[in-house]
Amino acid sequence: MTLLELCNVTKEYPIRSRKSSWFGRKKSFTAVNQVNLSLSKGESLGLIGESGSGKSTIAKLIMNVEPITSGQILLNGQSISGNPMKDIQLYKRLQMVLQDSSASLHPKMDVQEILTEPIRNYFPKDKNGEAQCIELLELVGLDATYLSRYPDQLSGGQKQRVCIAKALAVKPDIIIFDESIANLDSTSQTSIVNMLQRIQKQEQLSYLFITHDLQSTQQLCDRVAVMYQGELIETFNQWDFEQLKHPYTRLLFETLDG
Repeated sequence: MTLLELCNVTKEYPIRSRKSSWFGRKKSFTAVNQVNLSLSKGESLGLIGESGSGKSTIAKLIMNVEPITSGQILLNGQSISGNPMKDIQLYKRLQMVLQDSSASLHPKMDVQEILTEPIRNYFPKDKNGEAQCIELLELVGLDATYLSRYPDQLSGGQKQRVCIAKALAVKPDIIIFDESIANLDSTSQTSIVNMLQRIQKQEQLSYLFITHDLQSTQQLCDRVAVMYQGELIETFNQWDFEQLKHPYTRLLFETLDG
């Protein structure tokens, strides 16, 4: 079952040179060009590529942080292109975990307040907030003692676990991870990837895992899509390297093997 689908999605950014006039021809930079991509229920899809390839732009387009220039984005068959996501039930199905966990957590809110906020927003009739917060913490490998802690009292890995718990609080179908473990040491990265695998099986979630880290992608993802200069150049399943066709993709995985 396909949950998320990008159909010929293009994103262009206008460029205005100093020499151009207001009445001159507008120039643009194409960050994402005619991308077709799908994510199925319970699937973990890795989106890889070098910096500037368009990976994070795709995440912004899916979350409607920025409008698409052309094409269409479908969530469970329903178009969300240009939709400000005022429908709260639609929006809660998509959650995102960013790279900078410190910027994602309010410094003056303790963990319980951070986790309670989305629960109150999306489930206002639910009065058992503290119990849900403890359950969320346990799901990401923390315990009730963290409820009263503030972000500056947490390690980088603990902050990212709280961010993941916050995303899980609204019971989404899809979580987008945009370089979410890039700032962590290798031990913390491995621990969080193992945790994400466990949660995915338990909750039947779908992941879009955006990264340049091939090793964590290999560990977590069922299928991989490769971005290069704004275009989706290759998609392959189950890490069957025999499928690789594009020279850029082959170069990526030769580096991994080395």
